[in-house]
Amino acid sequence: MKTRTKVILAAVVVVGLGGITAASLKSRQPHGVRVRTAKVERKDLTSLITANGTIQAKTKVDLSANIMGQINSLLVEEGQQVKQGDLLLVIDPVRYAAAVEGSRSNLQALEAELTRSREATAQAKRDLDRVHSQFKEGIISEAEYDRSRSLHDQAIASAQRAERQVAQARADLAATSDSLHKTEIRAPMDGTVTRRNVEQGEVVVTGTMNNAGTQLMTISDMSTVEAVLEVDQTDVPQLKIGQPAQVVIDAFPGETFPGVVAEIGSSPIRGTSQLGGAATGTDYEVKVTLTKHPEGVRPGLTVTADITTDTRSAALAVPIGALVLRQPEPVGSPAAGSPAGSGEPEAASTPKPEPVSARARDIEGVYVVEAGKAVFKPAKTGVKGEMDIEVLDGLAEGDEIVVGPFRALRELKPGADIVVDNSNKPGSQG
Repeated sequence: MKTRTKVILAAVVVVGLGGITAASLKSRQPHGVRVRTAKVERKDLTSLITANGTIQAKTKVDLSANIMGQINSLLVEEGQQVKQGDLLLVIDPVRYAAAVEGSRSNLQALEAELTRSREATAQAKRDLDRVHSQFKEGIISEAEYDRSRSLHDQAIASAQRAERQVAQARADLAATSDSLHKTEIRAPMDGTVTRRNVEQGEVVVTGTMNNAGTQLMTISDMSTVEAVLEVDQTDVPQLKIGQPAQVVIDAFPGETFPGVVAEIGSSPIRGTSQLGGAATGTDYEVKVTLTKHPEGVRPGLTVTADITTDTRSAALAVPIGALVLRQPEPVGSPAAGSPAGSGEPEAASTPKPEPVSARARDIEGVYVVEAGKAVFKPAKTGVKGEMDIEVLDGLAEGDEIVVGPFRALRELKPGADIVVDNSNKPGSQG
């Protein structure tokens, strides 16, 4: 029994000594927020804007009918190559040909009438000349002379009327001939039939104010193609005509095609976007002309493009994740030079709303490690790369800055004690 008591007492003593040792070791461990750090280094940076879109021909024509009628002949298939002037389809020409014949016959009749009117005018002029001579000689009376002059004036008016009718008939013939000509739809340029919306036997209609009419087909010049991208409004100010781009076409994986920015939209995309969804009104259309593209590329293929907006060589850079935003000291606080505590009474006044331009904005900066503490330093940034961002002012090469972990970085306060622990830093051993 005594032996058992001694064992228990020995165990209690061991536990007590272990607790004292653990407490002593814990008191010796450094206090503070455990963080990861990195050095401010010089790196080559490239600023990119990434956007999605579709492939389109730089030059394309959507063909529509200018007359109504049934398609009698359809001579091309989708994907077929055509030359300028090639006959693509024919709309039933019967009634338009009949209209031409009617206009031509009417013109011929009016031209014959014009000829007779001109002959009558010439005869009336000869009669008037003869009567005028006789009137001067006193052979005929003034009344007979006036009657002859009136007949001459009537003949002239009749001839002029016939001339106007002939001009109108010629215009009618030109209009009906034009309609007949439009029954044949021909290729306006060399290209590819990238879309055919009709079949032989269909009836096409012309466009009106509320109806766009029948779109027959699309002819595209696929020798030069462009990526039509949807770029977020926040990225548009960085874009300029001529900036280089790299385009990946989803249908051709593993290949990248060079291009240049050719056009930047001035108004946001409305209605339906190129990608088929509803436009948000915050994206702008940007066109990148491909300087090289694969054989067999087709309109509508989806793409992803990286547009290079700026580059920096050997730029002073920090990881993007190291940047934090802090609110500035409020105006009127002791830290901001407030006269509070001076003992002078403040004048009573109604507070006025602060203008937008005067409102304090968050300050961007990083936490620098100095003597075991986190010191916040504002930093002016420049070109933003994929993982790092350029620092233009506020830091020096070799400065040790806090880069993580994310939660600790966001909750860190200026002047807080920190413990640097890079053992779990990405790429470290153990």
